[in-house]
Amino acid sequence: MAKKETKSAAPVAEPPAQQPAPSLTLQDLVLVAQIIQLTTQRGAFKAEELADVGGLYNKLVTFLQSTGALTPAASTEETKND
Repeated sequence: MAKKETKSAAPVAEPPAQQPAPSLTLQDLVLVAQIIQLTTQRGAFKAEELADVGGLYNKLVTFLQSTGALTPAASTEETKND
């Protein structure tokens, strides 16, 4: 008689635990703008980097103002206090 082969059930792999998707809020972006201001004041950037940093900062502030997360008066007050 021929042997009957029985297949054992393969172990079922559990799907990896769902990690929350990374998130970035408008408040996080306001904090980034403040960090750029502070690091610029402290001289953390080289002169040749300032054009790129300033361009990014201007785009960020414009975006935050358009969303209402940052008012134009608040951004000019922060600049004046520097």
